[in-house]
Amino acid sequence: MTNSVLIHPADQYLFDAAAGREIDRQAMAQLQVPGFELMRRAAQSAFAALLRLYPNVSAINVWCGKGNNAGDAYLLAKHAHQYGIETCVVAIVDPLELTGDAALACDEARDAGVTLVRSLPEQDHQSQTQVVQVDGLLGTGLNRPPSDVFQQAIGKINGQGTPILSIDVPSGVDASTGAVATQAVKASLTVSFITRKVGLYTGPGVSYAGQREFSNLGVPAQAYRQPGVRWLHWDPQHLLPLDENTYKHRRGHVVVAGGDDAMPGAVALAALSALRVGAGMVTVLTKAQHAAPIVARVPEAMVQAFRLPGEPGDAAAVEANEHLARADLVVLGPGLGRGAWSEALYLAVEASRRPTVLDADGLYWLAQRRSWRGGDLTITPHVAEAARLLAVSAQEVQHDRLSAGAAISAEYSCRGVLKGAGSVIFDTPDSVSSVCAHGNPGMASAGMGDVLSGIVGGLLAELEASGAGAHGPLRGRCLADAVALHSAAGDAVALQLGARFMLASDVIEALRPLMGATSASSED
Repeated sequence: MTNSVLIHPADQYLFDAAAGREIDRQAMAQLQVPGFELMRRAAQSAFAALLRLYPNVSAINVWCGKGNNAGDAYLLAKHAHQYGIETCVVAIVDPLELTGDAALACDEARDAGVTLVRSLPEQDHQSQTQVVQVDGLLGTGLNRPPSDVFQQAIGKINGQGTPILSIDVPSGVDASTGAVATQAVKASLTVSFITRKVGLYTGPGVSYAGQREFSNLGVPAQAYRQPGVRWLHWDPQHLLPLDENTYKHRRGHVVVAGGDDAMPGAVALAALSALRVGAGMVTVLTKAQHAAPIVARVPEAMVQAFRLPGEPGDAAAVEANEHLARADLVVLGPGLGRGAWSEALYLAVEASRRPTVLDADGLYWLAQRRSWRGGDLTITPHVAEAARLLAVSAQEVQHDRLSAGAAISAEYSCRGVLKGAGSVIFDTPDSVSSVCAHGNPGMASAGMGDVLSGIVGGLLAELEASGAGAHGPLRGRCLADAVALHSAAGDAVALQLGARFMLASDVIEALRPLMGATSASSED
């Protein structure tokens, strides 16, 4: 019997603003401490983070609004002043308007000798002085564009040209979605408390958060009763173990369909990825002229020509349909194209009614036809492809990525991943989405989606071949694991080679050490 490691809910889930407020309330009840005590802890945690990241800081400007976010900032200012850092509080809201804990925090800061001003004065810091701006303007309660006075303050904070620490959420970022209505503080560091906010981990908010730090402030796990969004990390233990008596047919047969005239590399990347994650067999359906280069790149793959109906080579067309019929899963879309040949291949896969992973131009054809008539469907759109599927703008998709995923699932009866910063994995419309904890900007490059579709296809095909694919929730978990594995491999490459140097094929090579814990079964 092994000992299980208990993971705190705050390290497993992300929460929206409403859930965060309820957990705050539960925390005060569970800890039997007043809210002001949690405010003290938050201020101490934020100040400690400030010193860790900026050990040479000698001056700070603390920008305060009205609510608890301002209260945290006022108490941080008190700590900084007592520590000997030159401290100036810019009170955007008149301190006489403050109430509750925020008013108490303001009084403590003033009593400690902190300077309060209503606007930032001209400052003559020496060139060697490190100045940091502390953003305590708005926080998690934002649900509309900031008023003019806050917009001006946000502009001034960003315009100082110095590092910025945001408390809980950069002002102007929606804590629940990551949306930015007009402008937001561009933080260097964001320190959050009690709950990790969804808006810092997906959507535009990722770009505004900077480095993220978190403290649960000692709140017990029992306080986290509100549903959250799973914060997805790669775990190699989720992979199916290899049985000693397995054989290639039981490990899954993937058909990769695509590769129009100029795009054989896309299907080659997808095929190799599927094999690398454990698919027993891979067949590539593509243009006849691509056979030799694909086999040279991936000799383990079979290659079958797909021809338009009526073209010479009827036997090849029959063989292509036979491969589709025998497939455990089809990956349709890498390098597919948008011509007549592409549409015919799309229709052939749809008619096979095999479980399908739809990517790239496969999603173009799905958006054109507005429905899927094939087998069980998993899709992997980026933001523009998701916008096309929903007939909305890309900005609308980015405004609320979790809702966009749920809408796609409902519209097309599918599961999928909305790729991008903070990839969102969605399943049935009423299920809880996940946000991937891994990934980096270097992954925004050619071929990366083909590698992902191959990984998804390889893992799902193994599930289908095992007979477990009929259980829908298992397919959703398998998709989530594939996304996490792909993104974690991207992070490994960025760490080793640098994000700018990264190629999609590098990510395939990085899969091996991440999957190393999944060896053949053996006696304990």
